Amino acid sequence: MYDSTIYKLYNSVYSQNLVDSTNIVNDFKDSFLRYLDGHTLSKLCGYRNFPRLDVCVGCTQFIDDLYQRCGSNGIMVFENDYKYHYRLNNSIQYANLNKLDPSKELIISMPFPSFGDVHPCMDQILDQCDMLGIPVHIDGAWISCSQGINFDFDHPSIQSFAISLSKGGLGNDRVALRFARSRPEGAISIMNDFHMNCQSLMHIGMAFMDQVGPEYFWKKYGDAYQKVCQDFDLLPTKAIHIAKDADGQPVGVRPLLRCLIRS
Repeated sequence: MYDSTIYKLYNSVYSQNLVDSTNIVNDFKDSFLRYLDGHTLSKLCGYRNFPRLDVCVGCTQFIDDLYQRCGSNGIMVFENDYKYHYRLNNSIQYANLNKLDPSKELIISMPFPSFGDVHPCMDQILDQCDMLGIPVHIDGAWISCSQGINFDFDHPSIQSFAISLSKGGLGNDRVALRFARSRPEGAISIMNDFHMNCQSLMHIGMAFMDQVGPEYFWKKYGDAYQKVCQDFDLLPTKAIHIAKDADGQPVGVRPLLRCLIRS
């Protein structure tokens, strides 16, 4: 989404003197937890039971970090998940719920892109992974643009997850927080341990969370979204960016939302 309020926010932050702050990482983490606590259109819980918090450059870096550690042959992904997985590995073999490989780790988006909601088999997937000892990692990139999501992150199979502000408004300044049971090996942990994070991204992220608040797009564009769905005979989803056509295929609606808001 491209939104005038977000651009005004950028201008106000960029015009400030972004000084070095030894507390900015902790301030960002605190703001992020308050931001999640402040969600009223979804019911998210369990995220405070993950003691290791790391700043990362959107959920994309979270995914890259997992591929770097596990390799493309050590990762499982379900079909119709984030297309980035296919772009990383054009010969990807998608996972099957009935044939999960205990030697690999699973990444799954929540909400799941092609559904615009929690994957309908999510409980089965998590329970099966727990039984087989498969670590699960949740790509929460769409949480910040969704409503009506009920999810408990504290399932024993979930070892880490990341939630990004990108889809909630900061697509040009990607910043996310990774939650983990313990310190994961990899670049994100090293960057955080050695204070290598980009401070400008954290400044912008805090300004966004504190000034704009959670579920911003649904609160501003919710009525327009319903009108787009009615006018074009689309089925609404829980993610503001997409609806579904009569065949259940996802349809992007961002340009239509922007046109309605401008009119």
